[in-house]
Amino acid sequence: MKIFLLEDDFALNKIIKQSLQNRGFYVDSFTDGYKAIEFISNSKYDLYILDLNVLGFDGHKVLEFIRNDDLNVPIIMISAEIDIENIKKSYTLGCNDYIKKPFDFEELFLRIQYHLSHIKKDENSDFIVDLGYDFSFNLMEQTLHKSKFEIELTNKEKLLLTLLVKNINNTVTNEMIHEYVWDSKEMETVSMRTIVHKLKKKLKNGMILNLRGVGYKLIK
Repeated sequence: MKIFLLEDDFALNKIIKQSLQNRGFYVDSFTDGYKAIEFISNSKYDLYILDLNVLGFDGHKVLEFIRNDDLNVPIIMISAEIDIENIKKSYTLGCNDYIKKPFDFEELFLRIQYHLSHIKKDENSDFIVDLGYDFSFNLMEQTLHKSKFEIELTNKEKLLLTLLVKNINNTVTNEMIHEYVWDSKEMETVSMRTIVHKLKKKLKNGMILNLRGVGYKLIK
């Protein structure tokens, strides 16, 4: 799953990012509110972690910007500000959680698990999705298994399969893939086809359908 991190302390930013990556998350991290807004405009994430006091747009403005586009995505605020007014404003603007610094990284991970699990409950789904033919995919850990054996995936394959699984039996357009897997960055069409082809080889033939000129569909 994709996590967006905004934290202006370079050392803390690096530690949080590495900690989450070690847990299997794909993380984009920023230290500047202006750059964060610019990137958010062209990308989609499963969860946001926002520091309150950053350069450019502060965490509240970034929170408000996200909520204008998506009312449901989990947003966790992190801040050394402990006054009730900042906490109240954060929840009023729509954050799901507010963690006071300093915090234990295990606590942050538990909060992330909690909010992501509630999304899946709302969608009447579990983290481990049965794909049929003895294949299963863990949305939290982004791991693919055939029976009891894990099938190795690249980062791009993890993101693509996550997108397909979250939209199982529905069409995932080329535009959706471009946005989620490549963060809307410039890419060649052959790159997308290559990743899809490699992922198809790791699944049973026919599980991923090619909808020519439109996109792809994972069939269960």
